[in-house]
Amino acid sequence: MRYITIVFVTLITFYGYSQEITILHGKIVVDALQPEAIHILNQTQNLGVISNRDGFFAIRAKQGDTIVVSSIQYALKRYVVQQKDLHTDDFEIRLEMAVNELEEVRISQYTLSGKLENDILNIPTHTENLPFWNAAELKRMGVGTFDDAQSPVQNLVLNDEMSATQVDFMAIGKIIGGLFKNGNKIKIKETPITITDLYSQEFFIEGLRIPEEEYYNFLDYLNEQPGIMLALQSPDKLKTLEYILEKSQAYRSKYGID
Repeated sequence: MRYITIVFVTLITFYGYSQEITILHGKIVVDALQPEAIHILNQTQNLGVISNRDGFFAIRAKQGDTIVVSSIQYALKRYVVQQKDLHTDDFEIRLEMAVNELEEVRISQYTLSGKLENDILNIPTHTENLPFWNAAELKRMGVGTFDDAQSPVQNLVLNDEMSATQVDFMAIGKIIGGLFKNGNKIKIKETPITITDLYSQEFFIEGLRIPEEEYYNFLDYLNEQPGIMLALQSPDKLKTLEYILEKSQAYRSKYGID
């Protein structure tokens, strides 16, 4: 009698366990690529399988177990097993393609609206170190010996009249050689550069805001400056221009010219 009772209890336990734990048959469905080698994990029971080339799989599961489906190409999917899933042949889990979102990259500290006329007003600009005039304006004001990218290349050897005729360089060489043979020395008279050689009156009045009645007084003021000759003879005409600008500001401040 005792043996029969033990067998009966064992059968009841086995029957209850077999009713609770069963095999979940399913299929992985995807919109692209083949659903082969998709990982199916019963997270609750720590069991795992891999789908076949058609996406079918079978795994031990019971109601309430959490099934995790993962793959490199697809987004992670979690599913809680229901009782009806254990008794059907058409159980499916649909996966979606994984979308890798890149972190936001900001290429500017300013938020642009896309409208140029509005963005220009909202973005600060710094002009304190920029030149007052461009090359075209300097040329219009009569600033001399100022070369820029728009200036034509000047032929320092031949002028327009000489370029159309042949030059007898051999004759010129003989003349120069004869001077040295006779012991004569060629004396080159250097003509000093003046302010008016480089800048027109319009430049001082309109560009530097020197009143017309102060024009000649300002020229005298410049000629009295100890560094004026070095500035005029400098090959860098931008430095010369900076020197003139600095002295014009000092002149207007000294004599109260607004």
